[in-house]
Amino acid sequence: MTVKEQLMEFLAKEGFRPQDEDFGIYFRYEMLTFLIHWDADDEQFVKISLPGIFDTDENNRAEALEAANVVNLERKVVKAVIAGDAVWVTAEQLLDSTPNYEDIVPRTLHMLLQARAAFYEAIKKA
Repeated sequence: MTVKEQLMEFLAKEGFRPQDEDFGIYFRYEMLTFLIHWDADDEQFVKISLPGIFDTDENNRAEALEAANVVNLERKVVKAVIAGDAVWVTAEQLLDSTPNYEDIVPRTLHMLLQARAAFYEAIKKA
């Protein structure tokens, strides 16, 4: 079973109602949309993202980069990046040969929510 199939099965079992799209898997948690991406050439890698947490433009891009830098320096596993005109927080995981998604997914979601909160706190100070 591929990482994608394992994740779809786990998320469905947990009641997340995952949707399989060309770009990856998306699902809702705590009224937010999360995305899961994987690398078909690397079955031991998965990335879970919380997209579009903050819109950027020429007036706030520098402040958004500074706030993202704070998140990246202070948090483990997660990183905040500007993709297009929005800030995303992502978590990249290397999986062992028998990943335990019951441990990985909830902890990763929690870490992403914490990173989002840290970004909002940092952007207020910027």
